[in-house]
Amino acid sequence: MRKPILLTALLVFIGISAMMAQPVPKISKSDVPKWLKPISVKPQQINLDDISLGYYYELLEEQVHLGEQTHYHNTTTVVSDEAGAENAGHLEVEFDPSYQKVFIHRVEIEREGKIQNRLDVSKFKVIATENDLKRFIYNGSYSAFTILDDIRKGDKIRFSYSLVGFNPVFEGKYFESCYLEGGEPSGLVHIVYVVPEGRILNIRKQNGAISEKKINKNGLNYYYWERPSQLTDGYVDYVPYWFNQNPRVEVSEFSTWRQVAEWAKRVNPIHKLKPGTELHSFVQKLWAESNEDQELFFEKSLDFVQNSVRYMGVEMGENSHRAHNPEIVFKQRYGDCKDKSLLLASMLADKGIESSLVLANTYQDKELDKVQPSPAAFNHMVLSVFINSQMKAVDPTISNQGGPVMERYFPPYGQVLSINSGTHLDELEKSTKDGFLVRFEDIFQLLGGDKANLKVFTTYRYNEADKMRSYLKENARNQIQNDFEDYYKGIYEKAKRLKPIVVEDNLEKNVLTIAEEYLLESYLFKEDGQKQKYAPAFSKPIYERLPKVSEDRMLPIALSFPIDIEHVIKIVNKDNIPVGSLNFDDFVEEDAYFFSRSIKTNKDTVLIKNVFITNDSFIPMEKSSKYLEDFKKIENNVTYILFASDDGKINLGDISNFKFNIWVTLVFLFVAGLTVWFIWAKYNRSKPTGFINLEHAYEETSIGGWLILVLIGSVISIAQTILMSFSADSPLNANQWELAKAYNIDNGPLYYIFLAIVLIFNAIGLVFTIYTAILLFKRRDIFPQTFVFLRIGLFIMYIVMFIFIYLLNPSEFTLGNELGRSIWEMLFMILWCFYMIFSKRVKRTFTVPYKAETYPNESDEIEGNLAPNNDPKY
Repeated sequence: MRKPILLTALLVFIGISAMMAQPVPKISKSDVPKWLKPISVKPQQINLDDISLGYYYELLEEQVHLGEQTHYHNTTTVVSDEAGAENAGHLEVEFDPSYQKVFIHRVEIEREGKIQNRLDVSKFKVIATENDLKRFIYNGSYSAFTILDDIRKGDKIRFSYSLVGFNPVFEGKYFESCYLEGGEPSGLVHIVYVVPEGRILNIRKQNGAISEKKINKNGLNYYYWERPSQLTDGYVDYVPYWFNQNPRVEVSEFSTWRQVAEWAKRVNPIHKLKPGTELHSFVQKLWAESNEDQELFFEKSLDFVQNSVRYMGVEMGENSHRAHNPEIVFKQRYGDCKDKSLLLASMLADKGIESSLVLANTYQDKELDKVQPSPAAFNHMVLSVFINSQMKAVDPTISNQGGPVMERYFPPYGQVLSINSGTHLDELEKSTKDGFLVRFEDIFQLLGGDKANLKVFTTYRYNEADKMRSYLKENARNQIQNDFEDYYKGIYEKAKRLKPIVVEDNLEKNVLTIAEEYLLESYLFKEDGQKQKYAPAFSKPIYERLPKVSEDRMLPIALSFPIDIEHVIKIVNKDNIPVGSLNFDDFVEEDAYFFSRSIKTNKDTVLIKNVFITNDSFIPMEKSSKYLEDFKKIENNVTYILFASDDGKINLGDISNFKFNIWVTLVFLFVAGLTVWFIWAKYNRSKPTGFINLEHAYEETSIGGWLILVLIGSVISIAQTILMSFSADSPLNANQWELAKAYNIDNGPLYYIFLAIVLIFNAIGLVFTIYTAILLFKRRDIFPQTFVFLRIGLFIMYIVMFIFIYLLNPSEFTLGNELGRSIWEMLFMILWCFYMIFSKRVKRTFTVPYKAETYPNESDEIEGNLAPNNDPKY
């Protein structure tokens, strides 16, 4: 998709190479340097079972002399398998001839105790490598390489060379990061830094790296490490770039971030534009077009640098960190991050707009403050602009940005270093935007049979609009349409585009929308061995952004950030036929991410809405196990299937389409009949159990006080119980037993048991609810205990439902959410039960026995102790 751009880049680079043509650099042969520190320990034996390349390093040696600006390399490679001979016999040195010279010291083979001298400089080929070409960077790097003849298993290849010369852009200061362990073991790692007295080399040890040793010899301080390199864990997916547990040492002659900022300011000062130059004239033109409004001028200047100066860097020698003159960048219309940032800063400065170049790291958005200060801590340059008493950070390398300039997206680079006032690292204010960044709306119109029409409306906002705008401009329209169509073919079989995609781009508001339409020949499907049809609803835009990590993950997990996706799926029945009723909400929330799903119905439409948001770029190590649990739940929730009838319609069941299951109805009537018989023959004739002590001497002849609410609630409860027993969710509805096939394929038998238990509870509950209301009206003495018993039964029913909901779908069960739906009902149950047990009004009202027998006259027993007539009534 980027072929035209790559072709353009190659042509430009060919032109640059022609303009900068120079003789092929030569390499030389020399003796090893005399200042080297000898190795004092022997290499350790390697377990060959840990070797994966067919060879290993018996010795890895690097010695750096800061005074002589020389970097000495020495390796001893052991070929442990025939397969390793191919790579082990390839010797290569990468260098930049603009400031480095290469000296080869030794090439020899040890075979069966005998030494073969293979050093022949003429056999080294020197070619331009340009290993950053894919990033549109021309760095002028070269490679000197040779391929050794006749390499065999058991050979030891010794190769040593020196690179002389440091990049002058760093003004003679040295810095480096060196790992002491890696993905393959080695017999010995020998690292030495030779520092002349009077120079300070700051050393920072990371991840448990061992401390350095130090000796002084001939006015030189030798800092060194000697140890075997242990095998460390290999590559792991979705690990943040900044998280690396391999022991390493960082050395730098920069002591503070202030020193780094001052160096960067000296290397890249903001230029004062010369009157009469092309760039100065162009700036004057933009200023006039902006009516001398600074903010509008800022916007026009940024648009020019972002969109008219293409990203392409010539980073040879000092230009690896020194920007080219803005006049040159303006004329050639290309440059890298520092070229574009300095150009923009110089344009703004000409009109009195203050700005500062800012060093950033596009990979390490966390823990940058833990590394040793040096220019190596950064790989990117951006700009912070101070305008109208506001600070706005912008990235001149991002193209096709829309919206007002003060609201443009700035990536979350984490900690950065401002060149103007960089005494320490700062974190620039994160760009924020209310609402979603991407909204997908998929509308499936069922057409009958297995077919469906799919209309897709995607809305991109803010940085997502910027990215999509660039994608659309960088690719051919036919290629884009084919890519979009292939995307849906990967989800639904036989997807066919019906219309060309329609793009609407509101650059001012930075909102971009894309409309698509497809015919799905086989939208409805059947599982193998199943007779039932299903309508799928898959939220792929969310699923593909979820990190997929292993079960035993105990490392931090990298997240794409920022993400704010809203995916709406609508499935519409043919001929406006109602789909039935369904209402469900669920969510997962952690500090780093949020996911929610809601499913609702409206007449002929099922509406599914999924939302996924990331609030940070990683999940901490201690939360990784929680993410694994949440991932299973989210993964399950982004894939949903609905039951469809043979004629291709969604039918979730509702009261208007209620169908009796004759056998289930008979069971319901049988259980209800048994309950009536029990009440009539046994319970109704009983006396109170005694845990509610009635006060018969204070008989109330009417229902009053709080009991009025009980009376109203009893009438409402009867109506609710009847409606529930004959609702779409009731087991009496034949559709419920059919839907069990669609939604509980794996747990079908358990779901049937659940429906049977609910059926029995409904039958008993309906009878007892009506009976309790009758007891209330008659003021029967067993009403209070019956009321309490019924509430205890309902409470048990809730517990049983929670258990079955968990067993049927543990990945979607959240105790807090489930309890939240019923917590108020259970709370009121408990309060009314306490009222029935302790209220004097209750004890004095419900005193009518089954038979008209006279209770003992308590007044005869406690004469003189009667309560006054104005006793409070409860």
